[in-house]
Amino acid sequence: MSVSRAANYTILAPGFAKWWGSDARALAQAFRKLGHAIIEIDEEDYIPFRWEGKASRILRRLFLPLFAADYNRAILEKAANASFDFVLAFKGYFVKAETVAAVRFYQKPVFNFYPDVSFEDHGPNIPGALRHYDCVFTTKSYHGKREIEHFAIQNLEYVRHGFDPEVHRPITLSDEMIRNYGCDVSFVGCWSPEKESRLSYLLEHAPNVSLKVYGVGWEYASGKFKQQLGSNLKPGAFGDELSIVYCASKVNLGLLSSSSDPMLSDQTTARTFQIPATRSLMLHEDTAEVRSCFDDRSEILLFENNEEMVKKINWALQSPEATDAIQQRGYERCQSEPYDYSAAAKKIVRYFEQGSLPVDLIGNRLATHYKPQLETVG
Repeated sequence: MSVSRAANYTILAPGFAKWWGSDARALAQAFRKLGHAIIEIDEEDYIPFRWEGKASRILRRLFLPLFAADYNRAILEKAANASFDFVLAFKGYFVKAETVAAVRFYQKPVFNFYPDVSFEDHGPNIPGALRHYDCVFTTKSYHGKREIEHFAIQNLEYVRHGFDPEVHRPITLSDEMIRNYGCDVSFVGCWSPEKESRLSYLLEHAPNVSLKVYGVGWEYASGKFKQQLGSNLKPGAFGDELSIVYCASKVNLGLLSSSSDPMLSDQTTARTFQIPATRSLMLHEDTAEVRSCFDDRSEILLFENNEEMVKKINWALQSPEATDAIQQRGYERCQSEPYDYSAAAKKIVRYFEQGSLPVDLIGNRLATHYKPQLETVG
Protein backbone atom coordinates (compact mmCIF):
# COMPACT_ATOMS: atom_id res chain seq x y z
CA MET A 1 0.00 0.00 0.00
CA SER A 2 1.43 3.36 -0.99
CA VAL A 3 1.74 6.05 1.64
CA SER A 4 0.40 9.44 0.59
CA ARG A 5 2.27 12.57 1.53
CA ALA A 6 1.66 16.28 1.23
CA ALA A 7 2.59 17.72 -2.12
CA ASN A 8 5.69 19.85 -2.31
CA TYR A 9 5.68 22.73 -4.77
CA THR A 10 8.28 25.00 -6.29
CA ILE A 11 7.40 28.69 -6.34
CA LEU A 12 8.99 31.24 -8.65
CA ALA A 13 9.12 34.33 -6.44
CA PRO A 14 9.91 37.76 -7.97
CA GLY A 15 10.28 40.55 -5.44
CA PHE A 16 11.03 38.28 -2.49
CA ALA A 17 13.68 40.14 -0.50
CA LYS A 18 16.16 37.95 1.34
CA TRP A 19 17.09 40.28 4.20
CA TRP A 20 16.24 39.07 7.69
CA GLY A 21 13.10 40.63 9.11
CA SER A 22 11.44 41.48 5.81
CA ASP A 23 7.87 40.35 5.29
CA ALA A 24 8.93 38.74 2.02
CA ARG A 25 11.55 36.58 3.69
CA ALA A 26 9.15 35.68 6.48
CA LEU A 27 6.60 34.49 3.91
CA ALA A 28 9.28 32.55 2.01
CA GLN A 29 10.37 30.82 5.22
CA ALA A 30 6.75 29.90 5.97
CA PHE A 31 6.53 28.17 2.58
CA ARG A 32 9.83 26.39 3.22
CA LYS A 33 8.65 25.11 6.60
CA LEU A 34 5.63 23.64 4.84
CA GLY A 35 7.99 21.72 2.55
CA HIS A 36 7.89 23.94 -0.52
CA ALA A 37 10.84 25.41 -2.45
CA ILE A 38 11.26 29.10 -3.25
CA ILE A 39 13.19 30.41 -6.25
CA GLU A 40 13.67 34.03 -5.25
CA ILE A 41 14.36 36.83 -7.71
CA ASP A 42 15.21 39.60 -5.28
CA GLU A 43 14.75 43.04 -6.82
CA GLU A 44 17.33 44.40 -4.38
CA ASP A 45 19.96 42.35 -6.22
CA TYR A 46 19.27 44.55 -9.25
CA ILE A 47 17.95 47.85 -7.90
CA PRO A 48 19.72 49.69 -5.04
CA PHE A 49 17.16 50.67 -2.40
CA ARG A 50 19.33 52.00 0.39
CA TRP A 51 21.53 54.53 -1.34
CA GLU A 52 21.20 57.51 1.00
CA GLY A 53 23.80 60.06 -0.14
CA LYS A 54 22.77 62.87 -2.48
CA ALA A 55 25.06 61.70 -5.28
CA SER A 56 23.90 58.10 -4.85
CA ARG A 57 20.25 59.11 -5.07
CA ILE A 58 20.91 61.09 -8.26
CA LEU A 59 22.68 58.11 -9.82
CA ARG A 60 19.88 55.80 -8.77
CA ARG A 61 17.24 58.03 -10.32
CA LEU A 62 19.28 58.39 -13.50
CA PHE A 63 19.90 54.67 -13.98
CA LEU A 64 16.67 53.32 -12.48
CA PRO A 65 15.10 52.47 -15.88
CA LEU A 66 18.16 50.39 -16.77
CA PHE A 67 18.16 48.66 -13.38
CA ALA A 68 14.44 47.88 -13.67
CA ALA A 69 14.81 46.56 -17.22
CA ASP A 70 17.62 44.25 -16.08
CA TYR A 71 15.44 42.99 -13.23
CA ASN A 72 12.52 42.22 -15.56
CA ARG A 73 14.87 40.39 -17.94
CA ALA A 74 16.08 38.32 -15.00
CA ILE A 75 12.50 37.30 -14.20
CA LEU A 76 11.93 36.19 -17.79
CA GLU A 77 15.22 34.32 -17.95
CA LYS A 78 14.48 32.46 -14.74
CA ALA A 79 10.96 31.62 -15.93
CA ALA A 80 12.42 30.26 -19.17
CA ASN A 81 14.99 28.07 -17.45
CA ALA A 82 13.50 27.00 -14.11
CA SER A 83 10.91 24.38 -13.21
CA PHE A 84 8.11 25.74 -11.05
CA ASP A 85 4.47 25.10 -10.16
CA PHE A 86 3.28 28.68 -9.80
CA VAL A 87 4.55 32.24 -9.62
CA LEU A 88 4.09 34.49 -6.59
CA ALA A 89 5.28 38.08 -6.93
CA PHE A 90 5.74 39.99 -3.67
CA LYS A 91 4.17 43.42 -4.26
CA GLY A 92 5.63 43.68 -7.79
CA TYR A 93 6.94 47.22 -7.40
CA PHE A 94 9.18 46.95 -10.48
CA VAL A 95 7.49 44.03 -12.25
CA LYS A 96 6.10 45.36 -15.52
CA ALA A 97 2.69 44.34 -16.84
CA GLU A 98 4.25 42.86 -19.97
CA THR A 99 6.56 40.73 -17.80
CA VAL A 100 3.60 39.24 -15.93
CA ALA A 101 1.83 38.60 -19.23
CA ALA A 102 4.92 36.98 -20.71
CA VAL A 103 5.42 34.64 -17.75
CA ARG A 104 1.87 33.39 -18.33
CA PHE A 105 3.14 31.82 -21.56
CA TYR A 106 4.08 28.81 -19.41
CA GLN A 107 0.42 28.37 -18.41
CA LYS A 108 1.23 28.28 -14.71
CA PRO A 109 -0.80 30.35 -12.24
CA VAL A 110 0.70 33.76 -11.55
CA PHE A 111 -0.19 35.31 -8.18
CA ASN A 112 0.61 38.56 -6.38
CA PHE A 113 1.08 39.02 -2.63
CA TYR A 114 0.30 42.65 -1.77
CA PRO A 115 1.04 43.98 1.75
CA ASP A 116 0.41 47.73 1.38
CA VAL A 117 -2.50 50.11 1.86
CA SER A 118 -3.08 51.28 -1.70
CA PHE A 119 -2.35 49.75 -5.09
CA GLU A 120 -1.62 53.22 -6.47
CA ASP A 121 0.98 54.63 -4.07
CA HIS A 122 4.03 52.86 -5.48
CA GLY A 123 4.40 53.86 -9.10
CA PRO A 124 2.72 52.74 -12.33
CA ASN A 125 3.84 49.10 -12.53
CA ILE A 126 1.55 47.68 -9.84
CA PRO A 127 -1.79 49.13 -11.04
CA GLY A 128 -0.90 48.30 -14.64
CA ALA A 129 -0.06 44.67 -13.89
CA LEU A 130 -2.84 43.70 -11.48
CA ARG A 131 -5.26 42.52 -14.19
CA HIS A 132 -2.71 39.96 -15.44
CA TYR A 133 -2.43 38.07 -12.13
CA ASP A 134 -4.65 35.03 -11.62
CA CYS A 135 -5.14 36.10 -8.03
CA VAL A 136 -4.02 38.99 -5.83
CA PHE A 137 -3.56 38.08 -2.16
CA THR A 138 -3.95 41.25 -0.12
CA THR A 139 -3.27 41.80 3.58
CA LYS A 140 -5.88 44.57 3.65
CA SER A 141 -9.37 43.45 4.60
CA TYR A 142 -10.88 46.62 3.11
CA HIS A 143 -9.68 45.80 -0.41
CA GLY A 144 -12.70 44.46 -2.25
CA LYS A 145 -15.23 45.17 -4.97
CA ARG A 146 -13.99 48.70 -5.60
CA GLU A 147 -10.41 47.55 -6.26
CA ILE A 148 -11.55 44.56 -8.33
CA GLU A 149 -13.55 46.80 -10.63
CA HIS A 150 -11.05 49.65 -10.80
CA PHE A 151 -8.00 47.49 -11.58
CA ALA A 152 -9.79 44.64 -13.39
CA ILE A 153 -8.46 42.17 -10.81
CA GLN A 154 -9.44 38.61 -11.70
CA ASN A 155 -9.55 37.22 -8.15
CA LEU A 156 -8.85 38.89 -4.81
CA GLU A 157 -8.22 37.02 -1.55
CA TYR A 158 -7.50 38.32 1.94
CA VAL A 159 -4.57 36.94 3.97
CA ARG A 160 -3.24 38.16 7.29
CA HIS A 161 0.04 39.93 8.01
CA GLY A 162 2.46 38.12 10.31
CA PHE A 163 5.82 38.04 12.05
CA ASP A 164 9.05 36.15 11.37
CA PRO A 165 9.70 33.71 14.26
CA GLU A 166 13.40 33.57 13.33
CA VAL A 167 13.73 37.33 13.86
CA HIS A 168 10.84 38.69 15.91
CA ARG A 169 11.44 36.96 19.21
CA PRO A 170 12.44 37.97 22.76
CA ILE A 171 15.99 39.32 22.92
CA THR A 172 18.11 39.26 26.07
CA LEU A 173 19.45 42.80 26.43
CA SER A 174 22.89 43.71 27.74
CA ASP A 175 23.44 46.84 29.83
CA GLU A 176 25.03 48.51 26.82
CA MET A 177 22.04 47.66 24.60
CA ILE A 178 19.68 49.14 27.20
CA ARG A 179 21.75 52.32 27.37
CA ASN A 180 21.72 52.66 23.59
CA TYR A 181 18.16 51.57 22.77
CA GLY A 182 16.25 51.94 26.02
CA CYS A 183 13.40 54.46 26.20
CA ASP A 184 9.92 54.91 27.60
CA VAL A 185 8.20 54.91 24.19
CA SER A 186 9.34 54.06 20.69
CA PHE A 187 7.81 54.08 17.25
CA VAL A 188 9.30 52.27 14.26
CA GLY A 189 7.86 53.10 10.86
CA CYS A 190 7.94 55.44 7.91
CA TRP A 191 7.02 59.11 8.20
CA SER A 192 3.58 60.45 7.43
CA PRO A 193 1.89 63.71 8.46
CA GLU A 194 -0.61 61.76 10.59
CA LYS A 195 2.11 59.90 12.49
CA GLU A 196 4.10 63.08 13.05
CA SER A 197 0.98 64.75 14.41
CA ARG A 198 0.38 61.96 16.94
CA LEU A 199 3.99 61.91 18.08
CA SER A 200 4.08 65.70 18.31
CA TYR A 201 1.07 65.55 20.62
CA LEU A 202 2.94 63.06 22.80
CA LEU A 203 6.01 65.30 22.95
CA GLU A 204 3.91 68.31 23.92
CA HIS A 205 1.63 66.63 26.46
CA ALA A 206 4.10 64.22 28.05
CA PRO A 207 7.43 66.10 27.97
CA ASN A 208 8.98 63.83 30.62
CA VAL A 209 8.43 60.69 28.54
CA SER A 210 11.50 59.69 26.53
CA LEU A 211 10.55 58.99 22.91
CA LYS A 212 12.65 57.41 20.16
CA VAL A 213 11.54 57.23 16.52
CA TYR A 214 13.11 54.92 13.92
CA GLY A 215 12.30 54.84 10.24
CA VAL A 216 12.66 56.21 6.76
CA GLY A 217 11.23 59.42 5.39
CA TRP A 218 11.48 61.41 8.61
CA GLU A 219 13.59 64.00 6.84
CA TYR A 220 10.21 65.29 5.64
CA ALA A 221 9.09 65.99 9.21
CA SER A 222 8.79 69.59 10.37
CA GLY A 223 11.80 71.42 11.68
CA LYS A 224 10.13 71.73 15.07
CA PHE A 225 9.58 67.98 15.34
CA LYS A 226 13.14 67.17 14.34
CA GLN A 227 14.48 69.72 16.81
CA GLN A 228 12.34 68.30 19.63
CA LEU A 229 13.56 64.74 19.04
CA GLY A 230 17.16 65.61 18.25
CA SER A 231 19.36 62.51 18.41
CA ASN A 232 16.34 60.36 19.29
CA LEU A 233 15.22 60.53 15.65
CA LYS A 234 16.98 57.47 14.24
CA PRO A 235 17.45 55.71 10.89
CA GLY A 236 15.32 52.68 10.15
CA ALA A 237 15.79 49.53 12.26
CA PHE A 238 15.74 46.17 10.49
CA GLY A 239 16.28 42.50 11.32
CA ASP A 240 17.43 41.71 14.83
CA GLU A 241 17.94 45.41 15.59
CA LEU A 242 14.20 45.88 15.21
CA SER A 243 13.54 43.20 17.82
CA ILE A 244 16.13 44.84 20.10
CA VAL A 245 14.29 48.17 19.78
CA TYR A 246 10.97 46.53 20.69
CA CYS A 247 12.44 44.74 23.68
CA ALA A 248 14.28 47.83 24.95
CA SER A 249 11.17 50.06 24.81
CA LYS A 250 8.74 50.10 27.72
CA VAL A 251 5.91 50.95 25.31
CA ASN A 252 5.90 50.30 21.55
CA LEU A 253 3.44 52.35 19.51
CA GLY A 254 1.47 50.68 16.74
CA LEU A 255 0.58 53.60 14.48
CA LEU A 256 -1.27 52.95 11.24
CA SER A 257 -0.77 54.27 7.72
CA SER A 258 -3.17 56.05 5.43
CA SER A 259 -2.79 56.44 1.68
CA SER A 260 -3.26 59.05 -1.00
CA ASP A 261 -6.80 57.68 -1.23
CA PRO A 262 -8.80 59.11 1.72
CA MET A 263 -11.03 56.01 1.72
CA LEU A 264 -8.12 53.70 2.56
CA SER A 265 -6.48 53.41 5.97
CA ASP A 266 -4.67 50.53 7.63
CA GLN A 267 -6.37 48.33 10.22
CA THR A 268 -3.34 46.21 11.08
CA THR A 269 0.28 46.13 9.90
CA ALA A 270 3.18 43.71 10.20
CA ARG A 271 4.24 45.44 13.44
CA THR A 272 0.81 44.55 14.90
CA PHE A 273 2.19 41.01 15.18
CA GLN A 274 5.94 41.69 15.35
CA ILE A 275 5.82 43.67 18.58
CA PRO A 276 3.98 41.16 20.82
CA ALA A 277 5.96 38.33 19.20
CA THR A 278 9.06 39.78 20.91
CA ARG A 279 7.24 39.71 24.26
CA SER A 280 7.10 43.50 24.25
CA LEU A 281 4.27 45.84 25.19
CA MET A 282 2.24 47.22 22.27
CA LEU A 283 -0.04 50.27 22.40
CA HIS A 284 -1.93 50.13 19.12
CA GLU A 285 -4.49 52.29 17.37
CA ASP A 286 -7.91 50.80 18.01
CA THR A 287 -9.54 49.01 15.06
CA ALA A 288 -12.05 46.19 14.79
CA GLU A 289 -9.45 44.10 12.98
CA VAL A 290 -6.79 44.31 15.69
CA ARG A 291 -9.50 43.48 18.26
CA SER A 292 -10.20 40.31 16.33
CA CYS A 293 -6.57 39.25 16.87
CA PHE A 294 -5.79 40.42 20.42
CA ASP A 295 -7.68 41.21 23.60
CA ASP A 296 -7.40 44.80 24.76
CA ARG A 297 -5.94 45.28 28.27
CA SER A 298 -5.18 41.57 28.43
CA GLU A 299 -2.72 40.96 25.56
CA ILE A 300 -2.11 44.45 24.18
CA LEU A 301 -3.28 48.01 24.84
CA LEU A 302 -5.46 50.02 22.43
CA PHE A 303 -6.17 53.73 22.10
CA GLU A 304 -8.75 55.71 20.12
CA ASN A 305 -7.33 59.24 20.21
CA ASN A 306 -4.29 61.23 21.26
CA GLU A 307 -5.59 61.91 24.76
CA GLU A 308 -6.15 58.21 25.42
CA MET A 309 -2.73 57.40 23.93
CA VAL A 310 -0.99 59.66 26.46
CA LYS A 311 -3.16 58.41 29.32
CA LYS A 312 -2.35 54.75 28.60
CA ILE A 313 1.37 55.48 28.17
CA ASN A 314 1.44 57.12 31.60
CA TRP A 315 -0.46 54.17 33.11
CA ALA A 316 1.89 51.63 31.51
CA LEU A 317 5.01 53.41 32.75
CA GLN A 318 3.61 53.40 36.29
CA SER A 319 2.38 49.78 36.21
CA PRO A 320 5.30 47.47 35.34
CA GLU A 321 3.80 44.35 36.94
CA ALA A 322 0.54 44.72 35.03
CA THR A 323 2.31 45.39 31.74
CA ASP A 324 4.63 42.41 32.24
CA ALA A 325 1.56 40.16 32.38
CA ILE A 326 0.07 41.81 29.28
CA GLN A 327 3.32 41.31 27.37
CA GLN A 328 3.45 37.63 28.31
CA ARG A 329 -0.13 36.97 27.25
CA GLY A 330 0.37 38.85 23.96
CA TYR A 331 3.46 36.76 23.27
CA GLU A 332 1.59 33.54 24.05
CA ARG A 333 -1.22 34.51 21.66
CA CYS A 334 1.32 35.06 18.86
CA GLN A 335 2.75 31.60 19.40
CA SER A 336 -0.52 29.71 19.87
CA GLU A 337 -2.40 30.99 16.83
CA PRO A 338 0.32 31.25 15.40
CA TYR A 339 0.53 34.79 14.01
CA ASP A 340 3.47 34.13 11.71
CA TYR A 341 3.02 33.93 7.93
CA SER A 342 2.11 30.22 7.93
CA ALA A 343 -1.61 30.97 7.60
CA ALA A 344 -0.98 33.10 4.51
CA ALA A 345 1.30 30.47 2.96
CA LYS A 346 -1.24 27.70 3.57
CA LYS A 347 -4.07 29.73 2.04
CA ILE A 348 -2.05 30.49 -1.09
CA VAL A 349 -1.17 26.79 -1.49
CA ARG A 350 -4.78 25.75 -0.97
CA TYR A 351 -5.89 28.25 -3.59
CA PHE A 352 -3.36 26.84 -6.04
CA GLU A 353 -4.44 23.28 -5.29
CA GLN A 354 -8.05 24.06 -6.16
CA GLY A 355 -6.92 23.77 -9.75
CA SER A 356 -9.50 26.21 -11.09
CA LEU A 357 -7.01 28.62 -12.56
CA PRO A 358 -6.57 28.02 -16.28
CA VAL A 359 -4.86 30.78 -18.22
CA ASP A 360 -7.74 32.83 -19.60
CA LEU A 361 -8.15 33.97 -23.19
CA ILE A 362 -6.70 37.41 -22.46
CA GLY A 363 -3.69 35.80 -20.80
CA ASN A 364 -3.21 33.42 -23.72
CA ARG A 365 -3.26 36.23 -26.24
CA LEU A 366 -0.84 38.33 -24.22
CA ALA A 367 1.47 35.38 -23.58
CA THR A 368 1.53 34.51 -27.27
CA HIS A 369 2.32 38.12 -28.09
CA TYR A 370 5.33 38.12 -25.75
CA LYS A 371 6.62 34.66 -26.70
CA PRO A 372 9.43 36.06 -28.92
CA GLN A 373 10.67 38.07 -25.97
CA LEU A 374 10.92 34.87 -23.94
CA GLU A 375 12.76 33.03 -26.67
CA THR A 376 15.42 35.73 -26.86
CA VAL A 377 16.35 35.25 -23.20
CA GLY A 378 15.90 31.49 -22.97
